[in-house]
Amino acid sequence: MGNERGDSVPARLHRSEEKERKNVNWSEQKTIFLGDSITEGYGVSDGECWVDAMPGKNRNRGISGDTTAGMRRRFSAHVLRDAPDRVVIMGGINDLSEGGTLAGVEENLFYMYEQAQRSGIVLVPAVCVQPDFNELLNNDWAAFLPGLHGLPEKLDALAQWIRAYARDNGCICLDFAQKFPEYTHDGYCRYFSDGVHPNARGHAIMADIARKILYP
Repeated sequence: MGNERGDSVPARLHRSEEKERKNVNWSEQKTIFLGDSITEGYGVSDGECWVDAMPGKNRNRGISGDTTAGMRRRFSAHVLRDAPDRVVIMGGINDLSEGGTLAGVEENLFYMYEQAQRSGIVLVPAVCVQPDFNELLNNDWAAFLPGLHGLPEKLDALAQWIRAYARDNGCICLDFAQKFPEYTHDGYCRYFSDGVHPNARGHAIMADIARKILYP
């Protein structure tokens, strides 16, 4: 699925930035991690969140319960004003599980992606780790998540859109959804505290994935 949100920053500019990125020691640069509870580290102790394990001058801008609409509203204050070298943007599951539309999530992400790049910030779109849907369907989540029905299909469509944007615009993609299952052959559910939020073991996996992609 390609990007259908209008004209984006020219792909050739992104390819130029990507070439420069490969020559940067990112452990000496500032990266902002923008997201929701999975970025913030909900449910794990200090130092156990995957973001905490990243080298460099980083700032965790994850807020539990936040949607891409909320991230968009605080994008200027929490990203642009801080003038980072790079931003990792991950969100969408809260929007969709609460009944938001896929088009709305894509619109919000597109806005933030473009704002980052127009400001000279290297963009890393991220695809969130997929929940343990078996657990979700067998506990109390459904009672207060109106968008739970059809959520797997919506998250898959969102993941495809994010990957397509990254590919079409020359960005690397931090794809937790694709890589996380490679580490969980002993049981996917073992790495979540409640079906949605990764536990300490899950965050350790995310940290390993992120280090390999963000700090090659």
